[in-house]
Amino acid sequence: MSVTHDPQLLQRVQALFEDPRIRGCNWQPRLFWHPTESGGAFGAPRVDPRELEVFLATVAGEASRYLETLEAEQPGRGRFLAANARRHELPLFTRV
Repeated sequence: MSVTHDPQLLQRVQALFEDPRIRGCNWQPRLFWHPTESGGAFGAPRVDPRELEVFLATVAGEASRYLETLEAEQPGRGRFLAANARRHELPLFTRV
């Protein structure tokens, strides 16, 4: 199964995005997801959901479940995303 189709990861990222601490940032779902056929906000991800999880978890003040995975695959990538989140900067995510 592709990481972009991991239901647990996708549910976690959507739940983080809908958290009031994240909603206060006023980001639109279309930045991170394609709309569904019926016009829903959360269709297929536009960006690597692991990267988005690291970023959103850091903004929300939670421990990321994918930081170490990204660090193992691409040293420095997870920490870079977390640092961007702490500075309230929206990074360039990897497209999927």
